[in-house]
Amino acid sequence: MGGSGKTPHVEYLVNLFKNNNINTAILSRGYKRVTKGFQLANSTSTSKDIGDEPLLFYKKHEDIPIAACKNRIEGMNKIMEKFPQTDVFLLDDAYQYMPLRPGLSILLSDYYKNYMNDFVVPMGKLREGKSAAKEADIIIITKSPKIVPIMEERMILDKIRPQPHQKVYFSYIEFGDLTAFTQMAKKLPLDNVKSAVAMCGIANPYPFLEYVNAHFWERQHLIFEDHHRFTREDIQKMHKYFNRSVQKNCAVITTEKDAMRLLDSEFKEEIERLPIFYIPIKVKFHHKYRENFEKQILEYLVDKQ
Repeated sequence: MGGSGKTPHVEYLVNLFKNNNINTAILSRGYKRVTKGFQLANSTSTSKDIGDEPLLFYKKHEDIPIAACKNRIEGMNKIMEKFPQTDVFLLDDAYQYMPLRPGLSILLSDYYKNYMNDFVVPMGKLREGKSAAKEADIIIITKSPKIVPIMEERMILDKIRPQPHQKVYFSYIEFGDLTAFTQMAKKLPLDNVKSAVAMCGIANPYPFLEYVNAHFWERQHLIFEDHHRFTREDIQKMHKYFNRSVQKNCAVITTEKDAMRLLDSEFKEEIERLPIFYIPIKVKFHHKYRENFEKQILEYLVDKQ
């Protein structure tokens, strides 16, 4: 039900395809957007128009088609009409979309919350039974430590028991430098920031909170549900948490995805009165997996051309 790291893995693939001159398009459902039908991202798009994840993709990759459409087949057809040179579609939320049969299917599973230890909702967080994992061509164990003990790796593989046609890879998150989101943040030297209000509305906040806890002396956590739409009360609560910090230089730290929803908030004045930073993240594959993963992806595309 979210939180496995789809967004940064899609971005990893986009960059891989760009580096190999493969024309890519991203198609998403656009979860919790207020619009209907097909929406192609453009310079005026907001998270309400296309969803926070497609907006985040667009902010980083304006040179490729990015769209939201609940009917993925209709969405792909419309993109092909406008961009007939498209070589490959990346769909970030289509594993359970039954009308579509993808050419290559990738299943992501959190290292600390492996799907084999989980259950279907409402008992757990799985959208369908564990047996559905056999449909995947690739299984990526995400958010793993930078160094995975060999015994731990073997235990995970023994539990998953991949099918003969399946490859399993391990990836991890790398955090970038804090980036100023508001004008007030741009005036605050990062070296002076010792206290943080960690604010997020994502499905799996623990890596973000772990980062904040490791980098700041004083921490306060303000956690919302996934894809949360911020209200005036939420912004007021941010101010309350910020004002009660005992440290002189406090900052509000959030995720890139949450920043996309703050961008089109109705309460910009209140938001601008806070020093808000966001943390960019990217995915990296462990050295022994990266080359094989990229080779498998690129060979699939060559075979299909």
